[in-house]
Amino acid sequence: MAYRNTYLRIHTVGYVSRWADETAQAAFKEESRRLFQELGWSLVPGGNGICDTVTKDHQDLYLHPTSFSGVLDEANIQPLQAYLSKAQTFQCYAHDCYEEYKDLSDEEYRAELEAMRGEITDFILKQCRTKRNNLYIVAPIAACVAEQFEICRLCDKDRHNKIGHQFAAELMDQLLQKGWLVTAETSHGEGIRTVTAKERNIVRQSAAQLDGQIVMGSGEGQSRSPPLKKKHQKLTGPSL
Repeated sequence: MAYRNTYLRIHTVGYVSRWADETAQAAFKEESRRLFQELGWSLVPGGNGICDTVTKDHQDLYLHPTSFSGVLDEANIQPLQAYLSKAQTFQCYAHDCYEEYKDLSDEEYRAELEAMRGEITDFILKQCRTKRNNLYIVAPIAACVAEQFEICRLCDKDRHNKIGHQFAAELMDQLLQKGWLVTAETSHGEGIRTVTAKERNIVRQSAAQLDGQIVMGSGEGQSRSPPLKKKHQKLTGPSL
């Protein structure tokens, strides 16, 4: 099944920006409720300026007099639109489909993000790149990353995207620890930037030197330097 954020476009009798009268409003509400309930949808009544909502399985629609909007199984869109054609108080004249919603658990969502780790890393480093090494980005980069790579899920229709935000923040922390990103305090708060190629080379050289020092001082099994010549020892030249 494929689920899409869908808008069923509606013309409603007696509604243009606002209701012409309470009679038209009541007629629309009664008929829209009845038609969806005939199809087995459950009603969540609105009130205080909030429209009704109807739900069925993973599907839900907000019944506004200009559009019925929410997540629908793509296979149900045409049959539902055909069934609503019998309405007297409104006309469903078109539909628009937008982002897809997947039926993913938290673990499955993290696995999909993990599969894009390289692409997400490249995006972070590009977003944090500055023209000079004394300039830093103070915008919420992790939130930008989470939005860019968001996967809409049926269990998170409010789009809080907690898993996406966690993944982006953890990946940025890892890049900081590896030296690909650096932070500093600025006049606008903590900033962050991507290190330059020159800075990365310095880090690599320092790490290589440190590794060499560790090997030279590691004790048993270490590589030994040649013994020093004794003082005043005569050096023997090559044989002719």
